[in-house]
Amino acid sequence: MANALELLKSSATTGVVGGQSPLEIFYSKLDAQVKLAGEVKEGKQINTRSLWFRKDAQGYVVRIGRNAFEIAGSKLFRAKDLDEVVALLKAAKEAIGADEKLQAAIAKHSAERSARLKAGRAKKAK
Repeated sequence: MANALELLKSSATTGVVGGQSPLEIFYSKLDAQVKLAGEVKEGKQINTRSLWFRKDAQGYVVRIGRNAFEIAGSKLFRAKDLDEVVALLKAAKEAIGADEKLQAAIAKHSAERSARLKAGRAKKAK
């Protein structure tokens, strides 16, 4: 048992896991949403709770990010079909790449969310 605890303590990390920046993580999530849109189009059953787009009477409503970052003056975008959802997600990725202010907002949101999660875990540990 002591060896197991020593191994775990020596392997513990508080640094960046995976070596990715908040922006790289966000881009990977954007890519995952594009993939999920393709799976929805193929008719696969997926957990819709994790989607950044949802179907309504006129087509789809798309948000960029879990908490909807503002891009081009809006937080929600309308798409008539899943192909347009993919186009919007890809356009958002390009827009984020060209907008340093938006990149900073994504990094700030990531840091704030991380701090909230750490505080929540610290309360549980007490």
